[in-house]
Amino acid sequence: MTGPGGGRAAPGGDAGPLTLPNVLTAVRLVLAPVFLALYVRGDTARALEVFSAAAATDLLDGLAARLLHQHSRLGEILDPMADKLLAFCALVALAVGGRVPPWLPALVVGRDGAQILGAAALHAAGRPVPIRPTRAGKYATFAIAVLVVLELSADAGVALRSAVAAWLPPVGLLAASCVAVSLVQYALVFARELRRGPATESR
Repeated sequence: MTGPGGGRAAPGGDAGPLTLPNVLTAVRLVLAPVFLALYVRGDTARALEVFSAAAATDLLDGLAARLLHQHSRLGEILDPMADKLLAFCALVALAVGGRVPPWLPALVVGRDGAQILGAAALHAAGRPVPIRPTRAGKYATFAIAVLVVLELSADAGVALRSAVAAWLPPVGLLAASCVAVSLVQYALVFARELRRGPATESR
C-alpha cells in the first residue's frame, strides 16, 4: 500500500521491469491471498504477521524506487494493483467475520470499479490514463492498513482489545471518508482528461 507520502510515478526514464521495487510489489501481490487464506482458517496471529509484512513492502518499494532511481512504468501499474488487492482481501475478510460493516469494502470496490470504468472511457477516447494515486487515495490506503492492523491486533488478548477498541470507529470512519474523497478526486481527474479532447494529441 502507498502511504501518505508514497507514490511510484517515474520522474524520468524507465528502469525496466526487473527492479527491486517491482520485486517488492510482486511480493505484496502474493502475500494478499496468503493473508486471506490464513484469516479464513482462523489463524489471525499469522494473518497479522503476513499483512504487516505486505504493508511494509509498500513502504520499502517506494523508498527503493527513490533511493535506487528504479522508477518504471510497470511499477506504476503494479503498485496500485497490489494496494487494491491487499485492501480488498483484508476488508472482505474482516467484513465476513463481522469486524467491519459490509458497506466499507463495498465503498472501496465501488470506487475501484469507477476507476476502471473511467480508465476505459479515457482509453476509448484516445486519452492518456492517469495512474498516479491522488493524495486522498494514499491516505485512504494508509487508513485502511491501520484499521486492519488494529482489528487483527484486538485478537491478541483482552487487554489489547480494550486498548484499541476506542480507536476502531474513528479510524474506520476516517478510512471511509478518505475513500469517498478519493472517488471524487479521481472523477475530477478523469473528467478533466476527457474534456481536453483529442486536440492536444496533434501538438
